[in-house]
Amino acid sequence: MDFLDRLREVTARVRAGAVPSREELAALKAENRRRAQEAEARDAEVCDSLPTWINTTNSTVCNLSCSFCPQAYGKGIDWRMEEPVYKRVLEELYPAAEIVQLSAFGEPMMTPRLAEKFDDMDRFGVKLEMVTNATLMKGERLLERMAGIMGLLTVSIDGATAATYDSLRIGARFDEVVANVRAYGKARAALPAAQRAPLHFNTILMRRTLPELPAFLELAKELGGDHVTVSHLVRMVADPAVQEEMLDGSLESKQRTNEMLLRAAEVARKLGLSVNLPPPFAVAASDGAAPPPRPPPIRCWFLWQRMYVGPFGDVVPCCLAGIHVNGNVKESDFFTEWNGPKYREMRRRVHSDDPYGACKSCYLVNRSADGGDFDKVAAPAASS
Repeated sequence: MDFLDRLREVTARVRAGAVPSREELAALKAENRRRAQEAEARDAEVCDSLPTWINTTNSTVCNLSCSFCPQAYGKGIDWRMEEPVYKRVLEELYPAAEIVQLSAFGEPMMTPRLAEKFDDMDRFGVKLEMVTNATLMKGERLLERMAGIMGLLTVSIDGATAATYDSLRIGARFDEVVANVRAYGKARAALPAAQRAPLHFNTILMRRTLPELPAFLELAKELGGDHVTVSHLVRMVADPAVQEEMLDGSLESKQRTNEMLLRAAEVARKLGLSVNLPPPFAVAASDGAAPPPRPPPIRCWFLWQRMYVGPFGDVVPCCLAGIHVNGNVKESDFFTEWNGPKYREMRRRVHSDDPYGACKSCYLVNRSADGGDFDKVAAPAASS
């Protein structure tokens, strides 16, 4: 019996009402991860494993109306995962998966029957990876439950002061969000050190947030953060106010931004805080020096390790905007679609000179030409 046949047999047992023991699940997940990593390393066209990480679209709505987000402009459609699709995810993917996300677009804390979803993760030994605005993280019991199943919590906060945050995150209050994160931190700290999931923060660079970036890093550290990711504002809506908030391309703006990135890097080093900062803007040197070379491509790992499952059964290879669908499990199953024709074609070509479709312009693999010291600035290793 090969490994995929073994996983099919486990799925049959789950459908019959017999969830494997924690020990068996742990062994399955470890073997699945080993095989997935080996397949990735050799650019295997066919995987003898299933995804180690999955994203499931349980809901697409958000409780906030931030002006820079499409959610504020009438999208409002709540696409919830159909129950037969979720059941198939549970039966076929959960036994081998290590990590699950509850939403790719929207606020994951608005997932229907959230407590039941947490119970399912606990039964199958799957850890939760969540990117949240933290406004709904309330209640000691809920936070203890979250801390116990969390694999990685990432909190999105823009600005280091109430005045800035409250003006950008419409419907949220800075002081309330900070209090929620502190309360989660208490639940997290109550666990044995080995069971405490990392706490990360995301923040977006805009005209209002740029001057507060060093202070934001200090806040993240004070809240127990292990890592911060800093990103530029991407214009996703045709609103002049959003355009006005973006950092412009003038020489003065580029220099001011680069200076703030330098200050932020220094603050992170002093704090011992890991941080991803955007590359500095390329500014023409007075001596005519060439701009920094383009960083080398990063090898794709999504095609062997990750899967996005849409609310109506679509199987999507990654989070790249506009990416095609690789299959659907309404009349099929994940075992079949994971090694279907499109997946095989993508895996065969992704690291060649002729990538398939949207892989040609993938921003995750082909990084900005403005590379440099800020492509990744990590904290130094702690001294013993």
